[in-house]
Amino acid sequence: MKINTIAVLLLFFTIAACGEERASVEGPETPQEAFFNNLSSLCGETFVGASVYPEEAPDHALVDTELRAYVKSCEEEKIEVDFIRDGDTWHATWVLEKREGGLHLYHEHIGDNVYEEGEEPLTGYGGYADDRGNEYKQYFAADEHTAEILPEAVTNVWSMEYIPEEEKFVYFLERHEEPRFKAELTRITD
Repeated sequence: MKINTIAVLLLFFTIAACGEERASVEGPETPQEAFFNNLSSLCGETFVGASVYPEEAPDHALVDTELRAYVKSCEEEKIEVDFIRDGDTWHATWVLEKREGGLHLYHEHIGDNVYEEGEEPLTGYGGYADDRGNEYKQYFAADEHTAEILPEAVTNVWSMEYIPEEEKFVYFLERHEEPRFKAELTRITD
């Protein structure tokens, strides 16, 4: 009986040591992976807020209205966040994917009120996270696909940030290194 117990313990410690060795060989989590995991931990959460830039823009559909971000699905390689205006899924679903080139953000436009009648939907634009980010904030510079389908957005940089101590989510867009749109949303708590 003692031999079996000793054999089981040796097997357990051998397996545990192999797991630790494998973890150290793979290396620590990158800032992009940590950001993805932090955002994934918010699956099912809703954040509510408004545009904080521009402050006034009567022709801008996302200004002076309630905005919501709902982290609706979290898979091993992909997270989808619905961006909702005044109760309608109007603007986009933000899709973050782990791709061969790194962490990628793209905007999937949905909803009936996004386009004028006869317009083709403009969807799929975005970019890869660059090296400026950390576990709570990432920057996504426009990629080649964006430059092809939306040439004026070639200098776009989107950023997403989660501020845990404030339970706040920030979405920010710059174009030509100038602010273009910023939304600040706070997590709804029960």
